[in-house]
Amino acid sequence: MAEPPEIHVIAGTLFDQDGRVLIAQRPRGRHMAGRWEFPGGKLAFGEDPLEGLARELAEELGVTVRAARPLIRLHHSYPDRRVLLDVWCVTDFEGTPQGLDAQALDWVKPDELPDRDLLEADRAIVTALRLPQRARLVAAEEEITALRDDEAQTILWQLAESAAQALDPAIVRAAQARGHRVFALGDGVEAVRLAAMAGADGAVLRWHGQNLHVDRAGRFLVGVLCETETGAIEAAGEGAHFLVVAPNQAPVPERELAQLCRMVSIPVFSGWYPDARRAGRLQSAGAHGCAIRSRSSTRP
Repeated sequence: MAEPPEIHVIAGTLFDQDGRVLIAQRPRGRHMAGRWEFPGGKLAFGEDPLEGLARELAEELGVTVRAARPLIRLHHSYPDRRVLLDVWCVTDFEGTPQGLDAQALDWVKPDELPDRDLLEADRAIVTALRLPQRARLVAAEEEITALRDDEAQTILWQLAESAAQALDPAIVRAAQARGHRVFALGDGVEAVRLAAMAGADGAVLRWHGQNLHVDRAGRFLVGVLCETETGAIEAAGEGAHFLVVAPNQAPVPERELAQLCRMVSIPVFSGWYPDARRAGRLQSAGAHGCAIRSRSSTRP
């Protein structure tokens, strides 16, 4: 049986002054009616993505897009169709969103989105919205407290090899209050347990071929640290919410990174880098962001 053609869908994330993101409910009579999604629609053949985004949001919401940047591109297969979802973060728009297609609208905090009945394809978008685009490897509490307050980061808190070192919940809460996301970086269930006990946002596990379906809804995020592209593809297939792809010798070349991001369809951090100067180029290749490790850091 021939595979159905892939539908190119353009979607946008719009935020209000309280940091809530807009979602729309699919109206009666449409495919998967009643489910929630990010607003958008089919891109016309040959249409520029940004122009298509502006057209769709004007038609659906009555707003004018002033500025937007790419957030994530992902492929998803439903039983009866395949979708290329091209998602943009709308950074400036004019007007008050209205449901012009008779769809219900709601403003939701990103951390509350896992509890909403979103389309399966949109789950990776939720993860991307919740992860600051700069990831940083740290090995001590002092490194977290010393982080600047003006830019949120995805913190990878490296556990001691014995995995007996508990994360300090007070340090975790203080970092989260400053906008950071905190993850325990370690091995297996012990890293997951320590992260959960400390109230961290999740855990990042070194890839050993394990099953990763800790929380399918994504309230507690499970990322995977992979040294190879093969491992990254395997980890995505086993349920990883996001990836940190960091080979031993050197970061993945941008052309290969772009191909990998197309294949896994979940947020990817590329590492390791000494700083964030290449972040823009990595994002242009399809990565969610860069992973930083200082030269004094030990091998994760």
